[in-house]
Amino acid sequence: MSIEVSSYDPKKVNIAVGGRILTGFASDGVVTVTKNEDSVTPSVGAKGDVAYSENANESGNVAITLMSTSSSLAYLRQLEAKRKLVNLNITDANDADAFFLNEENCRITKMPDISRAKEQGTVTVNIFVPSLNVR
Repeated sequence: MSIEVSSYDPKKVNIAVGGRILTGFASDGVVTVTKNEDSVTPSVGAKGDVAYSENANESGNVAITLMSTSSSLAYLRQLEAKRKLVNLNITDANDADAFFLNEENCRITKMPDISRAKEQGTVTVNIFVPSLNVR
């Protein structure tokens, strides 16, 4: 019996927004990639016949988690304030479940939060992706 062993290294995950590599990720996460809707809607008839309706919405959301002290936040706030379309590039070079995402015409959906407290916290930056194609 063989045991499958794999490891994950967050240093192998890189994110670039508008051509700039982001730094200062939070300890509780780097990125979450989510499709906005299901790809298909199944319909089951009274006698068990099944039909599928394909969903044309290929959009998604990328949530990037940064420390509140990240130097990348000022850049991301500037992009949002200028309402800029940006290219988004995410590369995960880990051995297990590696992926690549490279999309154009993305937008930061709202100004990243600003908070000041006794200790540094985390800030999530949400980016809308019109056509999410993870490879």
